[in-house]
Amino acid sequence: MDLRLRGKVALVTGSSRGIGLATAKAFAAEGCRVMLSARSAEQLRETEEALRATGAGVAAHAADVGTPDDAARLIEVTVKAYGGIDILVNNVGGGGGGARVADSRDDDWRGALERNLIQTVRMMRLALPHMKDRPGAAVINVASISGWSPQLAMSGQYGAAKAALIFGTERWALEFVPYAIRVNTVSPGSILVEGNGWDRYRLATQGISRTTSVTVFRWAASAPPRRWRM
Repeated sequence: MDLRLRGKVALVTGSSRGIGLATAKAFAAEGCRVMLSARSAEQLRETEEALRATGAGVAAHAADVGTPDDAARLIEVTVKAYGGIDILVNNVGGGGGGARVADSRDDDWRGALERNLIQTVRMMRLALPHMKDRPGAAVINVASISGWSPQLAMSGQYGAAKAALIFGTERWALEFVPYAIRVNTVSPGSILVEGNGWDRYRLATQGISRTTSVTVFRWAASAPPRRWRM
């Protein structure tokens, strides 16, 4: 498939595994110059080497985008390496905190908002000067189905933060119109990746009830599709 992305610069946060890695691979396959980023330097280095072996044009920089200095440095490194940014994928996020409001602390809510919302806004703000007026520039914020409807999985903090991300993206898309930058969210369902929470759940329940495990993995897919009204 030719999406006419050859030569574009794509910065993907949280791209050493899971959704981020799959996204980076897809951009590389389209001929993009990709900047990988994650907190684990060792895992990131292995990912970079594996992609380079396929002939992809990639670079990597270890960073915790939840830290303002790290986020700013990541943008700086990307621009120095490639001259600008055409595509920003804000993939970093995560749950945490008590599952019930009664069990949660203020820090649980602050942490969830920082991981899923505030760092995304920070990355957009930092990247904006280097994305202005680049043909086809786009920001993709990775949200979750938990931001659309109440879920039994994850926590209330996680769902609330993802809902804020989805809602905010509509406003940011309007704000970025003068700069010719599109802003969208994608809301994945449950993703089974080696080593992630669902994989640990799968392994833990293998000897308990295969039917229960299969039901849980199919549950999110059965939810009705939802869209913003135009």
